[in-house]
Amino acid sequence: MSQTKKTPETPLVWTVGCAAARSSLAAAGLALRSKRSVSQSLKRDGSRPRAIIIHRAALPRSEVAASLRQLRRNWPLVDILLWAPDASGEYVRSSLQAGAIDVVLSRSPERLAEVAKSTVADQKFLPRSTGSRGGETKTRFEGLVSRSQRMWDLFDLCVRIAPTEATVLIEGETGTGKELVARAIHRRSGRKGRFVPLNCGAIPTELVDSELFGHEKGSFTGATVRKDGMFRHAEGGTIFLDEIGSIAEPTQVRLLRTLQEGMVRPVGANEEVPIDVRVIAASSEPLEAMVEEERFRSDLLYRLDVIRLQLPALRQRPEDIIFLFAQFSATTAKRYQVERPEVDESFLDALTGYDWPGNVRQLENFTERLILTHPSSAQLDASHFTRLVQHDAQVTGQTNEPTDVMNHPELHDLNASGSLDEVVGRVVEATEEKYLRECLRRNRGRMEQTAEAAGISRRTLLRKLQKHGIDKMEFRR
Repeated sequence: MSQTKKTPETPLVWTVGCAAARSSLAAAGLALRSKRSVSQSLKRDGSRPRAIIIHRAALPRSEVAASLRQLRRNWPLVDILLWAPDASGEYVRSSLQAGAIDVVLSRSPERLAEVAKSTVADQKFLPRSTGSRGGETKTRFEGLVSRSQRMWDLFDLCVRIAPTEATVLIEGETGTGKELVARAIHRRSGRKGRFVPLNCGAIPTELVDSELFGHEKGSFTGATVRKDGMFRHAEGGTIFLDEIGSIAEPTQVRLLRTLQEGMVRPVGANEEVPIDVRVIAASSEPLEAMVEEERFRSDLLYRLDVIRLQLPALRQRPEDIIFLFAQFSATTAKRYQVERPEVDESFLDALTGYDWPGNVRQLENFTERLILTHPSSAQLDASHFTRLVQHDAQVTGQTNEPTDVMNHPELHDLNASGSLDEVVGRVVEATEEKYLRECLRRNRGRMEQTAEAAGISRRTLLRKLQKHGIDKMEFRR
């Protein structure tokens, strides 16, 4: 039996001052709604356009930047086109910097209709990600992409501070891309040495000093050879200290001296060694709060906090959700050599309405799973999105399914020797081990995601893995 093919809905486009192009735009398959002015386009009327097309005459150069930025704030997921025949280069640059996706310089209404049709087609699933036909937009910075004004401002700041020697502190939730920003700063810095990342929370407390500063042979049990630390490994380059708040106070003191003097003293050494290293630190927890709780030294915070970058959570920049989804879907489909599935408006509404607690990292993993499980499938809707997001909740252990404690093997033999506390202790230990193994399996042995899913710090996770004799490498694929 043949199936009736679903007729795609006609993309809705708002126009301002484009009467001469209405027939061409309609012939291109667009549903048009005229707005008398840009200010009227700011008002929501229950519909959501795919694009807003504005004639240059309706947007003087003196007002272009402010008007477009206000439109972008009100309609973060809508592409804005300017029809501006013979516009000056400065007008074009101002328009693109303020948020227009494209500036059409041709006088031809047919050319405008062609660009508009291409734009709304891309905006449905693959928003434009690189430069536009009228000039270059600020969507891309050293591999990072965004349509958010907050991120553009952050990219601009990164460009300004990159060539300096200033220490940088990056704060933001897990998954917002702190290491990517640090790498971008290093690439723009002109420094010839390596970029050396170090997750301080993943290193046992007793080994942090050795990892950072190095050690001499025989300086402690097991130090059979001399070792250069990460600071010396990063000579001439940049060291990235992720989760800086997890290091113990004695190491904080040594790190403070290194930042002040530009010298490191390996564990067991008598002499200090000069270094030339740019330091970028990061924390997913506000360090001021840690200072108030006396878990972090205030003098070290002041030394690190020369330049502070605050990365917004993905839910705080909703205009990037579809944009990044498009980026990830394109690269994933290309990597696995599969076709991308089609998605409808309900899917996109669900996508942008979700909080994304794991931020960009969660969105990337979600998109990869979508491409692998639904390649070239029929059009996906909100129900498909819900099922995939529920998978995320199960992976992170956020499930409401009760555990049948009475089926635990430790309780099968109630005549087992030992007191109640001893039996309960064995149950707890066995449950903890089983839980950690399952969590590692679901997160493919990745420590950061496993710790986040378990609701514990990396240091606590590492200690528990050592206690149970669990090797994270067993779960890597």
